[in-house]
Amino acid sequence: MQDNAAATIDVTEQNAQQLLEHSRQVPVLFGFWASWSQPSQQMTVMLEKLTQEYQGKFVLAKVNADEQANLTSQFGVRDLPSLKMVYQGQLVSELEGAQTESAVRQWLTPVVDPDAAQQEQEEGFLEQIRMAIDAGQGAQAEQALRQMLSEQPDKHAFRALLVEYLLGEGRTDEAQSVLAEVTEDVEALRPFRARFALLEKLDNDGVGLKELQARIERDGKPEDLHAYGLRAAAAGQFKAGLDALLRLLRDHRDYQDGVARSALLEVFECLPKGDPLASEYRRKMFTYLY
Repeated sequence: MQDNAAATIDVTEQNAQQLLEHSRQVPVLFGFWASWSQPSQQMTVMLEKLTQEYQGKFVLAKVNADEQANLTSQFGVRDLPSLKMVYQGQLVSELEGAQTESAVRQWLTPVVDPDAAQQEQEEGFLEQIRMAIDAGQGAQAEQALRQMLSEQPDKHAFRALLVEYLLGEGRTDEAQSVLAEVTEDVEALRPFRARFALLEKLDNDGVGLKELQARIERDGKPEDLHAYGLRAAAAGQFKAGLDALLRLLRDHRDYQDGVARSALLEVFECLPKGDPLASEYRRKMFTYLY
């Protein structure tokens, strides 16, 4: 069996058994085609392209249905083109008839790239949860997240969304409790740890965000800009908080020995890695500083 990254084999009765044995190590895609079938020829070209792209994650075994009638019959091929995925010696999936490239990719992924398939499934679940929250079905969304975490406690993206939801509902103690269930340093949870660090620093003087906003609109005192910026960020209202702190930097640069700059940096830590809002406001901060 050849062992190149983009293996494509022409199948005969002589090497078919060897390919089946090789499927115990890597998935083997048997593609049945015929010279008189234009769709199957087009499918073969597509599969050869995908084989190159997937770099050894599966072997493409091309079967000429006319020349290999016995194999075609043994695999139960009823139509051309026909795809049969064999892995660990077993037929695990099949696809018959002309297909689009996207359909073939979707069919391939669970077998040849299970990690990507799982990630796609998780992202779909998270998107459904976000839609449910936006539609006012927060209780059901919370229940679904808690159920998933009880089964898969290491799914930190699920935990992050649950903490975000609880914070948005003002259930800070519950959010902190859910976060505390993970003690190791996890990238997806770092922004929330930073937000709780902000909350711990804030004076609990009973003044809410609306009151602080009203004060800022009246006279824009630096202490109100500072408090509002940190509290808004801790509540997840990052843009509003960053705007207030940027204004503090612009109008009261020397307030508390330049606390605006350190406050902005603290808020950046509350944003996920690569968040475009952080990049945008870092540039604005740099402009005011230099």
